[in-house]
Amino acid sequence: MPANGWAGPFVIGATHRSTTMDLRDRLFIDEGAAPVLFERLAEAGIGQALVLSTCDRVEVQGVADAPEAAVDLVRDILAARAGEDASAIADQFECFTGDAAVRRIFAVAASLESQVIGEPQVLGQVKEAHRLAAHHGMVGPELEALLQAAYGAAKRARTETPIAEQPVTLASGAV
Repeated sequence: MPANGWAGPFVIGATHRSTTMDLRDRLFIDEGAAPVLFERLAEAGIGQALVLSTCDRVEVQGVADAPEAAVDLVRDILAARAGEDASAIADQFECFTGDAAVRRIFAVAASLESQVIGEPQVLGQVKEAHRLAAHHGMVGPELEALLQAAYGAAKRARTETPIAEQPVTLASGAV
């Protein structure tokens, strides 16, 4: 455990900016495949994590005693899922630890990291990933606190900025 007694946050994922649709399709984790992934994460020593798997991203957000090592472990697990060697696709993952991971989690929840900024369904997708992770025993107090803070930030972004003033659709984003 880190010297301050707290575990650190991490995020690793493949997004619309970092990888191809083909790789994201092979990484995609539906609700039926989640138990196996959570089991692999737990076996690797990662006890707090959620998996956000959408058309834009496959991302694992979590908290671990050694966040940098957790990123490497998750990269290996995801690469194996895609049938790839982790070193061959390592550059296609976006990885964050510490404060950068917190910023990323908040930005994703607020829909600031989406292809169409402000997509209202993103927060629902994060909450569903949270529910699924909790159901599988993968949400501890640190991750829970982090996610609750991210939900608060997302709500503030929607109520205190113009992000939610216009309807958000792919067509309006294209215009």
